[in-house]
Amino acid sequence: MEHDYAAEIEYVLRHTELVRSPSQRLNTFGSTSVHYYVLTEPMDSINETRVREGKVTAERPKIVTSQYMLNAFEGFGDNAVIQAREMLSQFEFDPNIMEYQYRNELGNNWTLSEQIGEVIHKIASKVDDENDSMAAILKAPDDAWQVSLMKFIMDITRSSVPKHVSELSNRGLFDRINGVPRFVREEIENLFRQAQSGNITVNELGSKLQSYGLFHQYQDRFFALFPSGR
Repeated sequence: MEHDYAAEIEYVLRHTELVRSPSQRLNTFGSTSVHYYVLTEPMDSINETRVREGKVTAERPKIVTSQYMLNAFEGFGDNAVIQAREMLSQFEFDPNIMEYQYRNELGNNWTLSEQIGEVIHKIASKVDDENDSMAAILKAPDDAWQVSLMKFIMDITRSSVPKHVSELSNRGLFDRINGVPRFVREEIENLFRQAQSGNITVNELGSKLQSYGLFHQYQDRFFALFPSGR
């Protein structure tokens, strides 16, 4: 029987609650780390709360020419691509302009014999005591907490997009050079420099050019990197 991802995402969207959000949005010109606590109630017990602590890093956003979002989630489970596709279909969210890349690092997790409301209060006090401005507290379904975490990072991304577009536009990075945003052209030039210096492989460069949909425009320069010319 085929898994009903649409129903799963709808369930998660209804049962995910952002209890506390970070005080800042995602950075435009650098990476952003969000320290999260996901609180769930185990399905096989009562009056217990499971706490998962970790960090999501959102890399510096980039302007792109093709959709990256479906492959943007690293460390969010085996079915992240399918779940992200279904979630995107339920959001009015257009990732075709910007590339966002996320990395999830799960840290400690523990179970407390306390109701979830009491644990929320304790975690919130801990965040206040540590003055952790980039902390987030989520209440989520226990069997789909990673999807709730994906929803959270999509929400904070959507709220950050207008700021990113404005700041990138002010620097002229959306200006087009032969139909391609200046940011992308500059990114590609940087990739060629890295390939020539050995910081990335030629294959990595080729994959990026394919992802941008611009390999045909750069193929002569690309093949010239090989000693034989091809």
